[in-house]
Amino acid sequence: MRRSDDGRHLSTEFVINDQAAGYPRRTVETTATPEELDGLVGSGYLVLRGVLDRETAGALAEAVLRLAESEADRPEAESLPGDSIYIRSLLDKDPVFHPLLRFEPPLSIARTLLGPQVWIDLEARLNHAGRPGVSVPWHAHLPVIPDPVPALFSHPHQIHCLLYLDHITEREGALCLIPGSHSRGDLRIPLGDQSDRPGQVELYFEPGDAVLIHANLWHRTVPSKADAGYRRLLLLGFVPSWVRSDVGRGVAAERPLTVELARSGDAETRELLGEFQW
Repeated sequence: MRRSDDGRHLSTEFVINDQAAGYPRRTVETTATPEELDGLVGSGYLVLRGVLDRETAGALAEAVLRLAESEADRPEAESLPGDSIYIRSLLDKDPVFHPLLRFEPPLSIARTLLGPQVWIDLEARLNHAGRPGVSVPWHAHLPVIPDPVPALFSHPHQIHCLLYLDHITEREGALCLIPGSHSRGDLRIPLGDQSDRPGQVELYFEPGDAVLIHANLWHRTVPSKADAGYRRLLLLGFVPSWVRSDVGRGVAAERPLTVELARSGDAETRELLGEFQW
């Protein structure tokens, strides 16, 4: 790992221990500093301001709203009618999301910390405007770590990027994080708990801001107020390529766009879409 001469990039050369492929090398460059990477590993989160311009954030927000409206009445939709909805498999549902396969700097940060081989899942959450009391209780995304940790346990490290498409103020409700909680196997919060916790951090966002979190960082949202605006955000999950998952929830795409995207894409695109072989 080395810094470039201009100080703007951190470059890491990885040797992939694949005998059959001849031990190929991959170089990952990121604009993140070593201090930012250390902060993400230690605290479990890293705030990135203005990673999308307002026009792009607005276009993505409109696409999320269109999908939410089209899926809201489907029986398999993950929604609280009139309040909020989760939308899965966005890469299969609208090509407007396809540029996020190479979204920087989150992609290079994930590759630097997880290894150069990752695949990407993309989902969205939408809270409707003018709905008070809409919130998400304390939770972590991968609740699978036992206590005590077995000697050969494989920690499910993932990096999730929460990309905000609307203003998030006190009206919409802060995002609350517990720094360092991703490495605390002894922290147990009851289901549905929304109370303040010692050391919690409250974050607010402008359209185009993002926060990277370790997938097991405990977080929640503060309940919205009656004058809240839309709360639209994208969740990009960066997952090591050898970890496979299918959530099996939400409205399935009628014609999965990623099939054609993978068919016409290069090797990197196919890897980012989840193609991986030992």
